[in-house]
Amino acid sequence: MIKYKYIDKKMEDEMKNKIKLGIITIMCTLALACGETKPSGKVLFESPDKKVKVYESEVNNEIQKNLFAQGLQESDIPKEQLETTRKNIIQSIALTKAMAIEARAKKLDSDKKYTESLELTKDGILAELNVADHGNKVNVTDDEVKKYYDANPAAFTRADDIVKLQLLGINSGDQAKADAALKEAVANPNNFTEIVKKYSELPNSGTGETNDLPLTELAKTHAAIAEAVKNAQKGQVINSIIKIENEWYIVKVLNKEPKGLVAYDKVKDILKNQMKAKKRQEAQEKYIQEITGKYNIK
Repeated sequence: MIKYKYIDKKMEDEMKNKIKLGIITIMCTLALACGETKPSGKVLFESPDKKVKVYESEVNNEIQKNLFAQGLQESDIPKEQLETTRKNIIQSIALTKAMAIEARAKKLDSDKKYTESLELTKDGILAELNVADHGNKVNVTDDEVKKYYDANPAAFTRADDIVKLQLLGINSGDQAKADAALKEAVANPNNFTEIVKKYSELPNSGTGETNDLPLTELAKTHAAIAEAVKNAQKGQVINSIIKIENEWYIVKVLNKEPKGLVAYDKVKDILKNQMKAKKRQEAQEKYIQEITGKYNIK
């Protein structure tokens, strides 16, 4: 089975199209845990004994705080990724509250290590927000982006033709089944995912979609597939069963990208976000140095 993952470091650095929103570790930074703000909105989690509740306002606050710290908006985050993060935040807050209940039962909330840490924790949140606020004021113009693109063509050049495929695999040697699957796939290419689910015999194949595959790398281990898709069009189902040892493949071409310089319009937005993130980080580091000097912190 094809297990390549296409990683061209230059292209990855400049063209990465997903901004990762880190899972937030919830400590005593939660306003409720520090006893200052009453949560509101819908209850998103409640323990069976009703002692632990997570409110919508708490989750939204943590998300917005994290986005602000990274200079992002919710619209910058893929929807599925944001929902996954939201679920993880709910779990983290619930666990934090449960741990706090256990700690109070042990009277740890009167411990000096806790009581004398509260003010420093608040200062830490303010400091984080202050640095983020300074960094969020930076901007990158379209002219800056185009200038960088024009000056660094190698960073946006594919060294090889790239293909993204969808594979239906059969390893039982059942010719009749393979013929039926091919006939159905060729007749209904837009329904290929359902056909994969119906016929595929390869373990953990899911929908059968591959990563982006450099054609020359694909040819080294799956030469027959590489040859079959070389001149195929995007969206085309190869009208033959491709046999490689004991695995038979029915192949759909999901996408093809030629080697060479990637068009500016395809990378502009991604590049602008990356340049802004770098500029933002530099501004924050400079600001921290300024404050360090201003207060003679050595």
